[in-house]
Amino acid sequence: MSDLRPLGHAVKLDGVERHFLFTLNVVDAVQDHYDCSLEEVVNRLTDKKESIKTLRYLTMALLNDEAERMPQEGLKTYTEQETGWLITQENVLEVTMAVLQAYGLSLPEPDEFASPNGESRRSA
Repeated sequence: MSDLRPLGHAVKLDGVERHFLFTLNVVDAVQDHYDCSLEEVVNRLTDKKESIKTLRYLTMALLNDEAERMPQEGLKTYTEQETGWLITQENVLEVTMAVLQAYGLSLPEPDEFASPNGESRRSA
């Protein structure tokens, strides 16, 4: 039987392939930390003053969630400071893109048959 659990978006950090996945636990932790929606937090990645801190926190949350979800892998957990050491000028764009791609994977697929105002299209 195959494993149907989603893996997330792969990114290599500190020589180890990790997988960013916005699970409900990550979403909840991030929203609690910032006291706003996940969408608002992700939008901070484009704010020059907030982007680095936000990227560091999101990366830490994603790495630590993977380590907790997959204890059999023996993955390391990180503090915010340790996560900051993993992100350098050479990989900041790659890490940012991995976070954004993982966020994109967590969004629901648009339903082509759904009405934009939530009403059924079936006629009576």
